[in-house]
Amino acid sequence: MPTDHIGFQIRTLSNLIKRKINQMVAEEEETLTAHQGWVLNYLTEQKDRDIMQRDIEKKFSIRRSTASHMLQLMEKNGYIQRITVPDDARMKKLIITKKGMEAQTRMQDRICRFEDLFQSHISPEDLKHFQQILRQLEDNIR
Repeated sequence: MPTDHIGFQIRTLSNLIKRKINQMVAEEEETLTAHQGWVLNYLTEQKDRDIMQRDIEKKFSIRRSTASHMLQLMEKNGYIQRITVPDDARMKKLIITKKGMEAQTRMQDRICRFEDLFQSHISPEDLKHFQQILRQLEDNIR
């Protein structure tokens, strides 16, 4: 497969991003991964809504088994609670704990530092154009 394909380049960049953020997190956190940090951030942003596992699956484009495993770990490590919904015992509402909120605050700081590094030396116009292209690429495969 040619390495100049856009999909290959995006996948490689994605791996580098994940590795760098996880490295930054590992320096300060014991059990939190970058992906889990993004989930904590999403739960914080959506605090006025009931968020279920399926919302995480959709928002992060991950499979049910992946979301389930990640959320089980997050619950085991005390970052979230999963509360049964009264209308449907199969549904679990995700609640961020105090430990999760504290971790989210630290994670938000790391993400901001990473974004500053990641976007350095790129003009605001180029970043805006790049984001438009990313949205078009995403729309093309949805």
